[in-house]
Amino acid sequence: MQALTQKLTDKHHTFEKLFIFFILAQPFLDLLSYFGIPVSNPVRLLVIPIGILYMLGYPDRRWSRNTVIYMAVLAVYFAINFGVSLVWKDPVSTVGELTFILKTFFFITALLVYVMIFRHLGGNHEWKEIVPKYLFINTSVVSVVMLLAEITGTGKRSYDYLAKQGHSGWFFSGNEISAILGMGFCGAMIYYLFIKKGRLAQIICTLLVAVMIWAMLTIGTKVAFGAALLVLGLAFLLLLVQAIIKRNNFIQAGVMLVLLAVTVLISPEMPIGNNLGLSVDMANEKAAQQQEEAQAPPLPEGEGEVPPPGSVRQWSSWQLMALNGREEFFGTVLYYFEHAPVIQKVFGMGIGGNYTGEEPRIIEMDILDWFFGFGYIGTFILILPVVFVIGSILVFIFRQRFKTLDATALFSGIGACIGLGAAFIAGHILSSPASGFYLALFLGFLYGLLKQKPGKFFQ
Repeated sequence: MQALTQKLTDKHHTFEKLFIFFILAQPFLDLLSYFGIPVSNPVRLLVIPIGILYMLGYPDRRWSRNTVIYMAVLAVYFAINFGVSLVWKDPVSTVGELTFILKTFFFITALLVYVMIFRHLGGNHEWKEIVPKYLFINTSVVSVVMLLAEITGTGKRSYDYLAKQGHSGWFFSGNEISAILGMGFCGAMIYYLFIKKGRLAQIICTLLVAVMIWAMLTIGTKVAFGAALLVLGLAFLLLLVQAIIKRNNFIQAGVMLVLLAVTVLISPEMPIGNNLGLSVDMANEKAAQQQEEAQAPPLPEGEGEVPPPGSVRQWSSWQLMALNGREEFFGTVLYYFEHAPVIQKVFGMGIGGNYTGEEPRIIEMDILDWFFGFGYIGTFILILPVVFVIGSILVFIFRQRFKTLDATALFSGIGACIGLGAAFIAGHILSSPASGFYLALFLGFLYGLLKQKPGKFFQ
């Protein structure tokens, strides 16, 4: 065992290069999946065994031991969760349960691996430019693909609801691509604004940034739209401050102002403008409809359509807007949890709860899906590394009195916050390898940045 560990330690640089290069593969894996070449999930799931090998050979033995023990505990827990589902659920989808478990396992593994990689790279400054560059490339690829889909009229609709507009190009999930664009745009801005390039390269990058913004408005989701406004607004303010203090970068600040102004002006005419107004109207209409139904006399027994158990609940307008069409699924899964045996409350009900239909349906709000799927104990085990990483990041910031919080770290932090926020309100992050990868990457990158010695805010 010691000889194997030594061999893995000797190979840890190879593993690190492999994981850094793996960043570039992400949009192409998603494209292959859309065109019916099912390699994305198998390739991404290789992160789990390769990541464990990297942990075994990690030079810091304390980190190596603790992460391997945690992964072993998590694997045992997943086995218990799967066994409970097989015994207590009827019907049960074996493939569905295993897929849900493995996708969640992927995110946790990727998070620990990238934290360990950027922690180990330390003073090697090359990675601080490579990661934003790769994120710029990935976001450009996704945006250009969406543009090609728009031109050819072959984009996949973001919503099944016909009144809502927007498409996700040649990618399956609108919510996933929205989160990817939102997070990726933060990394793209780091490369665009703070890494030196030639004049021609800067012009090309400006055009690509414009395409990214167009894509974020075209997809029609709130996550991408909010990210575009937040990142552009912050970029303009930072460049304006830099221009005033250093007496340079006035042109770049002007470009940001133009991009921000154009984004605000064209938003009402884009799919996101239509969908935002529609969401407010639908929430108000549903709230009013619920009030009318509550006041109306009940139908005679046996008449009318029978809704799913627990789905008929009273929601306020703001709750309906937050749930964004998920209120029926949330109400139903909450009903399953309330009536589940104690063992399922402790160890989880698996994907979709104790459903009675043909296929399980998730709420698509990741924290809730984790809680109902993995129970009290599972949720605690799963959030441990997330809380540890976020807590460590905050400790680094306050210990150094914000001196390590440079522009790169600031945008990386926003990218991580967008991913975490999307996990709470939109889903398709923590148990979705395509977008969960980016959240793991941003948290790991931010951890590595803030652990370094303080430097200048504008590098």
